[in-house]
Amino acid sequence: MISLHQVVYFILFASVSGECITKLFKDTCFQGGDISTAFTPSAKYCQLLCTHHPRCLLFTFMAESSSNDPTKWFACILKDSVTETLPMVNMTGAVSGYSFKQCPQQLSACSKDVYVDLDMKGMNYNSSVVKNAQECQERCTNDAHCHFFTYATGHFRSVQHRNTCLLKYTQMGTPSRITKLDNVVSGFSLKSCGLSNLACIRDIFPNTVLADSNIDSVLAPDAFVCRRICTHHPNCLFFTFFSQEWSKESQRHLCLLKTSESGFPRSRITKSNALSGFSLQHCRHSTPVFCHPSFHNDTDFLGEELDIVEVKDHETCQKLCTNAVRCQFFTYSPPRESCNEGKGRCYLKLSSNGSPTRILHGRGGISGYTLRLCKMDNVCTTKIKPRVVGGTASVHGEWPWQVSLHITSPTQGHLCGGSIIGNQWILTAAHCFSGVEMSKNLRVYGDIVNQSEINEDTAFFRVQEIIIHDQYKTAESGYDIALLKLETTMNYTDSQRPICLPSKGDRNVLYTECWVTGWGYAGPRGEIQSTLQKAKIPLVSNKECQTGYRNHKITNRMICAGYKEGGKDACKGDSGGPLSCKHNGVWYLVGITSWGEGCGQKERPGVYTNVAKYVDWILEKTQTV
Repeated sequence: MISLHQVVYFILFASVSGECITKLFKDTCFQGGDISTAFTPSAKYCQLLCTHHPRCLLFTFMAESSSNDPTKWFACILKDSVTETLPMVNMTGAVSGYSFKQCPQQLSACSKDVYVDLDMKGMNYNSSVVKNAQECQERCTNDAHCHFFTYATGHFRSVQHRNTCLLKYTQMGTPSRITKLDNVVSGFSLKSCGLSNLACIRDIFPNTVLADSNIDSVLAPDAFVCRRICTHHPNCLFFTFFSQEWSKESQRHLCLLKTSESGFPRSRITKSNALSGFSLQHCRHSTPVFCHPSFHNDTDFLGEELDIVEVKDHETCQKLCTNAVRCQFFTYSPPRESCNEGKGRCYLKLSSNGSPTRILHGRGGISGYTLRLCKMDNVCTTKIKPRVVGGTASVHGEWPWQVSLHITSPTQGHLCGGSIIGNQWILTAAHCFSGVEMSKNLRVYGDIVNQSEINEDTAFFRVQEIIIHDQYKTAESGYDIALLKLETTMNYTDSQRPICLPSKGDRNVLYTECWVTGWGYAGPRGEIQSTLQKAKIPLVSNKECQTGYRNHKITNRMICAGYKEGGKDACKGDSGGPLSCKHNGVWYLVGITSWGEGCGQKERPGVYTNVAKYVDWILEKTQTV
């Protein structure tokens, strides 16, 4: 036992400092460090809960055999530790493990599992007769208040309760208790899987206070952070945020999380310097919901200090916070004297709820949040089925985010490519719309491989609005990016779904598998290809790219790709389409086909809009329009 005990400790202490430990330790309990207890149907769900809790780093789950007392079964004990580990002790039936905050892979809040012969207890507020557990789960997903459900099957012991679907909620969003019960099936709402059909209201309403009851309050630097917190809170349906200009000083930056029995605000009051909006938990996202990537200038976040480090700038400070697993937010204080070699101070901080305890202005600080949870999963990360110059034909469903943008006047035809990034949003290139007078002349076709498939009966999406970056002038000068807002929302299928936007936290990711796709010309004097073409091409450093374009400036807002010897490249007609790169099994929209000299010419790589540089712009436009 002594040698085993020493081995366990070696593993733990060799794995601190944010390293990823995915192994679950059976018949093992972490000793001490308790911060909260919930009930979950499995160790896997307990780990999910720990991952999304602001302070949890470790957990112990009590399985059925862990105690003679059934009331302790299924307990999920969330834990924290300054050293990022805790002593292990033997305990029959207990399962222990680590949060996935420390792991580089995508984090998912989605749990589609159902649990047979388990009754998850909560407030039963809705009862109906349904055909099966799947229909019950759908009802829960499409009910604003439902967190989880229990369905009594056709073999349930009480005849009058057979085929009954009970929708439930709790203050924490997890069961208040779990018991064994024959012939029932329980599970969770699939809202976090992006499968709800409830209304998604993205507007934020200025000079508006919602008068409904507050269920919680936190401090936030702006209304967008407040909305993301509301979205992540189990019971928040809408919110009110008081800005820095709010009349009552003690309430400035206060984010009030609200709910109502009806699911909608009871009344709205007009008041200056207040903003209100709705949770996005019902939306079919293609962007992370609990990630605060922006920097807040002349702003200091107060909280418990973890560390103070001298760094060169606020971006380095954010990276340090992201890499320190316990850090939740930070403040960077720029240098005031030349004697410290131009370095400022980076204050890494945390709090009990993940939000600052106070927010101050006028001190010159730059503040922000960890990017650790920017990898939250959503529908864009769903795995897909494993002529551009030198390319080969694609098959149906291979590039489900690729769309064909058609212009209908004077005659209809393919204009540009584009990428689905949300159920009402297409990302494409700004230069596609030179000479396009009205959005009504545009059609967006998804779920197609062959242009020849398109006829008068082919379904398409009309464009409600074209949003071009306000700094765009020409493709060669940069800012070649545009958003199309569709008139109607898009239903996702295996062959029509969004691609993930790159995270700001992935600045140093080395993409090694990148593909350009489109229906563009097969050569400089070719014609539009009927079948969607694909070509695998390597990324090229901007320094190397610049040598091929001496008459143009290759900026960091551009990214280049192509072979030195030429051959495979994007060409006319591919514009606006995706440069898609696969990393850790997930596809990211790394570039937008923008410009180049010729098609597939030697030492003339294609130039693409660097999407990572525009993530804030994309989020701002898609969340406010």
